[in-house]
Amino acid sequence: MTPFTVVIPVYNEEALLFPNTERLIAYLDPLGLEYEILIGSNGSTDLTPQLGEGLRQRFPQVNFLHMPERGVGRVFKTLVAQARYPAIVSIDMDLSTDFDFIPRALAMLQVGHVIVGVKKKGIQQRSWLRKLGSDIFVRAVRLLLDIEYDDYSITAKAYRTESVRRFLDVIDEGSSYVLSICYLIQRAGGEIIQVPVSCVDWRPSRFNLANEAIYKFRHLFRFWLKFRVDRLIRWLNVDSGQFS
Repeated sequence: MTPFTVVIPVYNEEALLFPNTERLIAYLDPLGLEYEILIGSNGSTDLTPQLGEGLRQRFPQVNFLHMPERGVGRVFKTLVAQARYPAIVSIDMDLSTDFDFIPRALAMLQVGHVIVGVKKKGIQQRSWLRKLGSDIFVRAVRLLLDIEYDDYSITAKAYRTESVRRFLDVIDEGSSYVLSICYLIQRAGGEIIQVPVSCVDWRPSRFNLANEAIYKFRHLFRFWLKFRVDRLIRWLNVDSGQFS
C-alpha cells in the first residue's frame, strides 16, 4: 500500500492535540506503512501552537505549522503543498470518525482520485441541527452543480496528492474547500468514490453555525456563477478525462 500523509487542520485544540495524536500514532504504527502526520493550526489563540511544537520535537513522523490567520482551507492547501507522499488522508483532531477509514481509503485510491467518507451512509451520532444543515447543503449542491456526493465536511476524506495540487490556486481558503476539490476533480474527469464511515461527534462546532451556513451558501452560489457561466473547462484549460 502506498505511503501516505495524514493532514489535520486544527483550531484551538490544546486539550486534544497531544492525547489524540498519540492515539493516532498508536493506530498507524502497527499498519507497517510509511507515513507522516502534518498538523496545521489556523488562527489558534490557545496553547495549540506551543503544544504543536512539542509534538514535532517528540515524534519524528509529526510536523506542525501555525498560521496566525483563520482559514481552514488555507492551512489545508499549505499542508498539501508540503506533503511528501502520493496519498493524503484528511481527518479532524477530535478523531470522531472510525480509524478504519484510513486503510480502506488508501486501498481505494488505487482506483479513485478522491475518497469521500460519508457519515449519513454509516453510523452517525451528531446533533439533529448539524445533520439537518448538512442535508440541506448537499441538496443545494446537487441542484446547482449537479454533483451527487453526500458529504463535504473536512473529516474522513482522502486524495491523490498530485490531483489536489493541480487545483491549489483555485481551491477555497475557507471550509468549502472539500466542495471545491470534488467539483473541480470531477469536471476534469477524475474518479470520486464514496464510502460509509461511522462518526461520533457531540462536541460544539468549531464554527459559528449561522455564519458558516451563510458563508457556505454564498460560496456555492459564487461557484455556480463562476464555473457554469464562465465555462469551467475553458477557464481552467483542462480537458475532461485528463486524469489517469
